[in-house]
Order: sequence, then structure tokens, then C-alpha cells
Amino acid sequence: MKILESFAQEVIAKRQPATASIADALRDAILKGVLKGGEPLRQDAIAKQFAVSQVTVREALRILEHEGLVEVAARRGAVVYSLSPDDVAEITDLRATLEGSLIKAAMPSLNAQDFEKAEATIRQLEQTSDIDELIALNVVFHQCLYGKASRPRTTAILDRLRISLEPYLRLLWNKTGYKRQSQDDHKKILELCREKKIAEVEKFLRVHIEKTGSEIEDLLKSLATKG
Repeated sequence: MKILESFAQEVIAKRQPATASIADALRDAILKGVLKGGEPLRQDAIAKQFAVSQVTVREALRILEHEGLVEVAARRGAVVYSLSPDDVAEITDLRATLEGSLIKAAMPSLNAQDFEKAEATIRQLEQTSDIDELIALNVVFHQCLYGKASRPRTTAILDRLRISLEPYLRLLWNKTGYKRQSQDDHKKILELCREKKIAEVEKFLRVHIEKTGSEIEDLLKSLATKG
């Protein structure tokens, strides 16, 4: 597990609680594509790398299993979870439904400050090409419009779904043209929110999410063909 060396050094330097810190480090490595789908996660090697017990590693892996990033199977052990096109289609449908309900619930409470923050985030997205910033700002944009929904359970489920797709979304953001397409959609979503067109924004948001899901499905099929 030498591949995790830099992540381990950061965790040890922070001196955070071991289980959460190791889960954070492994999550970061998975989301950034350092650990790829199907890759085995050997508890003994990870424990040695992070200077902790295998029990601590096992607990960290359970956290990631709950988030949908790791699969733990009998005899096979833990591996980085790999989504299929069918998985992506299901997650996309769930996301579209949940995000539609959140934006509908939040809409009556949205004000000029929320819209200004969302617009500023769009400008920041246009000015950066750093993939970490792009992913983070994309989340911020949507939170500007969903944050006042006051539905913590729905938001928690949506966060899990988003995290499971993030490794593939990172690949999409690196594709020529995808950023522009996504930005155009963000501007349209914001425009509809400002106009308080609830039905229209729900419909367009579903289209936006389904386009992203379709892109990821095509990406996975392409990778499978090449592999």
C-alpha cells in the first residue's frame, strides 16, 4: 500500500481520531482515483501504513462501506466499490427525485443573498480548472439552492449518492466541453429559481442530472470496452 504513503503522512500529522482519520484518507484516495474500482484493500497493509491496528482499519472500512465507496465480501475481503452503468442509472434517478424535492422545499425561503452567492459560485467555477475546486464549488452551488430546504435526512442520503459518483464526475470534469455544458445548466437553474418557477426548475434540474448520469454511463461503457 505504498500508494497511500502521502495520505498516511497527512493523517499522522493531523493527530485526529484514528478511525475517522483513516476513513478520511481512504475516501480521499478513492475519490481522487488513486485507489480505483475493484482494487483490493488489505487490512494488514493499510494498518502498517498508518501505524494502527487492523481493528481500527476494519472500522474505517465499515464507514466507507456505509457510504457506498467500499464493498466488503466474505472470503474476498474489502475492495473499492466499482459502479456499473445500471448502478449509475439508479443513482441518477434517485438524485433527480431527491434534488427536485429539496429545491421545491427550499424555494419559498430563497432570497437575493442566496442567489448572489450561487451566481458568485458560478463565476468561481468559470475561473478555475483545478479538479478539487471544481468538485467543491459544484457542491457549493447546489447547496446555495437546497440549503434552506430543512430536510436533513434527504440531504444526508443525497450526499451519500453524490459521493459514490464523485470519482466518475472527476473524470467528466476533465473532459473538454463538459464544464461549459454544466455551467450553462447552472445558469439556467439559477434563472428559474430567481423567477420562482418551481415546476420548471424541477423539470430542468432532472434533465441536468440525467445528462450527467448519461455521461457517466457512457464513460463506464467506454472504459469497459478499453479494459
